[in-house]
Amino acid sequence: MLNRNGKVQLGFSWDEEGISLGKSTIIRPIHYLGSKLRIVQYICNIIDEVDPSRGPVCDLFAGSGTVSGALSHIREVTAVDIQEYSRVLCSALLHPAEVNNASAERFIKKAYLSEESKNLSWAIEPLANYELTCINQAEKSNVEPLCDLLENGSLVAFERNVCSSQEPSLLKALKESCSRLNKSNMVDTPIAITTRYFGGIYFSYVQASHIDILLERTTSLPLAQRDTFLAAILSTTSEVVNTVGKQFAQPIRPRSLNGQPKPHLIDRISRDRSINVIDTYQKWLKRYLAIPKTNRPHRAIRQDYEEALKNLKNVSVIYADPPYTRDHYSRYYHVLETLCLRDNPKISTVRIHGQNRMSRGIYRVDRHQSPFCIHTEAPKAFSTLFAGVRALDIPLVLSYSPYKNITNSRPRLMTIKQIEELAKTYFKHIEISRPGHITHSKLTNSEKTFGISHDAEVLFICEP
Repeated sequence: MLNRNGKVQLGFSWDEEGISLGKSTIIRPIHYLGSKLRIVQYICNIIDEVDPSRGPVCDLFAGSGTVSGALSHIREVTAVDIQEYSRVLCSALLHPAEVNNASAERFIKKAYLSEESKNLSWAIEPLANYELTCINQAEKSNVEPLCDLLENGSLVAFERNVCSSQEPSLLKALKESCSRLNKSNMVDTPIAITTRYFGGIYFSYVQASHIDILLERTTSLPLAQRDTFLAAILSTTSEVVNTVGKQFAQPIRPRSLNGQPKPHLIDRISRDRSINVIDTYQKWLKRYLAIPKTNRPHRAIRQDYEEALKNLKNVSVIYADPPYTRDHYSRYYHVLETLCLRDNPKISTVRIHGQNRMSRGIYRVDRHQSPFCIHTEAPKAFSTLFAGVRALDIPLVLSYSPYKNITNSRPRLMTIKQIEELAKTYFKHIEISRPGHITHSKLTNSEKTFGISHDAEVLFICEP
């Protein structure tokens, strides 16, 4: 790979599980839009050029933590993001728990032998059995019950009397499972939050219940271990979720616009919903525990970028990767955020045919709305970012994705030229560098995918 001066730098090998940088391996924690995994070596090289001393660095919009993880082997890192799931992932990458595999296996065994596990398995039994029946019927060409389950299978929607299903068998199963959850005191508590909110919609009911049991067990861990075990749950969740692209923007729409069930629906559902959560979690937990430990005082902070810039001290360089389209990232990871917070959130509603309906994606009402994703607020957000870094009198390396009108790309809220001109009002030296032919993850399925240019990333190198 070339640096900005055209010189060859240390290369890397990449696969679906992560990237090898020299002797270190950076894992890909979750399926993440705009992941920098493939250009992380290039980013590290650029940061080294603007700060050869390899002083402390702040990863200001840390996301899934791949850049923080890579930098942590050569620098002290402060990872900052407004989302709790990001803080958890970064914490696990920067400070993996010192636990051996035998202890990890005991943790899993205790979780699934717990009283909560037994109670939750009993509670979801009617729905788990009904889901299996729907899949079996679909394999015999009767797909209507399965489509109805995917559209109306949320327990929380049923609890709040906004379930629109007319299928007696599904309604009976929902009613019985709700009754059992009540008898087990698992309603309006964190214990069954994945099952109640996302079971049947994003996951099978069995998968959702297994995720809940793991989440509940993490609460008994020491704080020093908790983020690692929780991050492994988030990675597991990202792998098993039954959606297009493994994102959480919305559940699968089982029908086409004409109301007909989509082809290949059964194959995708059977594949994803048969993934074993326990085995997948064990695999991910081992990956996190195998991350090399460092003695550097890394930090992972949940904070707004503006507030973080005011509080940063003893930082030599900032790397920033703000959002660049009108799509709020919180929409794609709201499930992970809820699993971390476990707070029984209020769910947003939409008005359809004169009736208020719970949002299909089961979105949180308090979902974060980034100013970088709002057309009228983006210029001010960039000004705030530039001013905050300039006040620290240190370099900024800013990632941004260009937009070409000749493609069907997702429109960016600001052009490269606009950002460059704005940056010039704060920094003396501005340089734009392009890592090369990199494409980011796409949003959804083919009929809604927006093409992405091969020049899918540029780096603004801003020096005071």
